[in-house]
Amino acid sequence: MRTLLLIALALIAGTALAAPDWQPLGENANGNRIFVDKGSVKAGAGYTAVTFRTELKSALDTPGGGITSMRSRMRVNCKDLTAAGIEVVLFENEAKDKAFSRIKARKIEYLKEPTGSSSDLVIRYLCRK
Repeated sequence: MRTLLLIALALIAGTALAAPDWQPLGENANGNRIFVDKGSVKAGAGYTAVTFRTELKSALDTPGGGITSMRSRMRVNCKDLTAAGIEVVLFENEAKDKAFSRIKARKIEYLKEPTGSSSDLVIRYLCRK
């Protein structure tokens, strides 16, 4: 019984440690609020991996409801200020983890991001000197 209690406590502690730490970055050119999960920032071989979220200023209408936010994973190459999208999840209700769509990249391709976009804000945050 005591062993089960210790395992349960360890699992709860591990879950709490894994919770995202959303740091606000500001707004993109469309007025959407951008946040970076500080715990997700990991340096790799020539890139930095990151997860960020975008809270949409105006919900995108769908037959099932409105998309109010999205969570994106990408890799950033600070040497040439490019990024490669890994995955995007569109949420109808992020608090309840109600995803509308999940899109994974078929190919990792580093590209320049449009100035003022959500990705551009994240790149400038990660690659500041």
